[in-house]
Amino acid sequence: MALVLVYGTVAVQAGTTEEIQQEIQILKKKLEENKALEERVKILEQKLEEVQKVTGKVQEQEKIIKEKKATPAFSFWRNDFYLETPDGNFSMRIRGNIHFDMKAYGGNSENPSPQFDIRRARADFQGTFYKYITFRLQAEFADSPYIRNAWVDYGFRDWLHFRAGQMKPPFSTSWWTLDNNVNFLERGSSTPVYPYFDRGLWLWGDVLDKTLTWNISAWTGAGLELDYPKGDIDDHKDLVARLFYSPFKNNKGHVLEGLHLALEGTFGNQSIPTSRFETKGMSTSIRDDKMWKWQTEKVYRTYSGGTNLTIEEASGEIGSRNRWGAELHYIKGPISFSTEYLVTEYKDIDVYAKKSTNNGSSYSTLAKVIDGEDGRITSWSSWISYFLTGESKTVSNFGWRQPNPKVDFNPLKLKGTGAWEVLARYTHTDVSESLFKGTTYGSDSYRILEGAPWTDEYTVGVNWTWNPLVRWQLNYTHVTAGGSGLFSGDKNNLAGEGKSQNEDMVGMRMIFKF
Repeated sequence: MALVLVYGTVAVQAGTTEEIQQEIQILKKKLEENKALEERVKILEQKLEEVQKVTGKVQEQEKIIKEKKATPAFSFWRNDFYLETPDGNFSMRIRGNIHFDMKAYGGNSENPSPQFDIRRARADFQGTFYKYITFRLQAEFADSPYIRNAWVDYGFRDWLHFRAGQMKPPFSTSWWTLDNNVNFLERGSSTPVYPYFDRGLWLWGDVLDKTLTWNISAWTGAGLELDYPKGDIDDHKDLVARLFYSPFKNNKGHVLEGLHLALEGTFGNQSIPTSRFETKGMSTSIRDDKMWKWQTEKVYRTYSGGTNLTIEEASGEIGSRNRWGAELHYIKGPISFSTEYLVTEYKDIDVYAKKSTNNGSSYSTLAKVIDGEDGRITSWSSWISYFLTGESKTVSNFGWRQPNPKVDFNPLKLKGTGAWEVLARYTHTDVSESLFKGTTYGSDSYRILEGAPWTDEYTVGVNWTWNPLVRWQLNYTHVTAGGSGLFSGDKNNLAGEGKSQNEDMVGMRMIFKF
């Protein structure tokens, strides 16, 4: 009997122990859950505090905005840095670019080789006000800093825009192509065939279901504010007109969908040679070389007589400078083709032999040595390109645009291909022989131009676009010249300046834009 009681007591104790242990485990689990809940509560409280801070700041900003009667703006990145209001009425893009060139020249050249050059370094601000007013303010910091673009465009309708300020006149698709989108290191021609930048008024618009863009404008004909800060050199103005037509643009899938045609012209009387279009000379597709130099403003000699300083020099006048051009462009998938035929015509160029004393206080004309000479500069440039990786360019009244790569190249992980393009160009430039004819007055020889009456340019290249911000260009250019040849080098360099019938250049450019 005693044994039974003892066994029963032990069994009860054992059962009780197991229950207690189970209860302990349950309580411990609940304590752990409570700790987790406490931690969760702390996290939520911290988040609530952060939200309250943000909410407080937002409410404070809303109060300030309400007091100032202002509209909030937010910032974001989409291959450019944007500031924009939620309704899209006001926006601004902060942009810039750096073009770094590395060039090597053949043995005929007097240019330093190899050569490193900051080709472009620009800050660019573009924006929209009230959705119909756009503006652009761009500064160039390479070489001599200056304002490049400074204009405002009022888009009243798709078919009617009014633009005023300093910008490129609407002439030549190649010239109008933005520098970040250039197909080659340098364009096929240069000033005076291109009208460079100028100050003026411009009406333009899109009509016929946006297949035709029309342009009518008026300009100083003298160039940038940098060239003539007072605005102009005479009463004359240049009139510029252009039509850019894409007849099959809206016929998707049509074999001629990518066909684009353009006609353009500039018309203007010009009293004297300008520093931008004439006296700086005409560059070739090798930028450091000159096809010709303008000679009507040449100084022959300077001498002193007592207290007087006398200068004997040439001085020119121009009756008119007109331009016209015809273009054809075609895009089919990765293939692009372009040809531009551009002409600059000069009328009634006079050259005088003159003598001035004491910085022009006394001025006398000795003789008219060239009377009413006419001449023209003709440039015909054609190129073709092919994207090995399948991308396709676009073109419009405002120039060519490069595509973003289908797959970006990542140089850190060596992944992706980027966009690979191969391209080739031929340009023939011809100048009237009459502009090179010389005449003699006294012991001096006078002429309008000195240099090459024609050049042939051949360029082959490869472009590699890593991503929307980085592009590399590699070009080989060969230029052949007639007459006395090209001017190469610089009289301020150690090697000086020389002339050559042939010139070769290998150039590479890094384009970084943001």
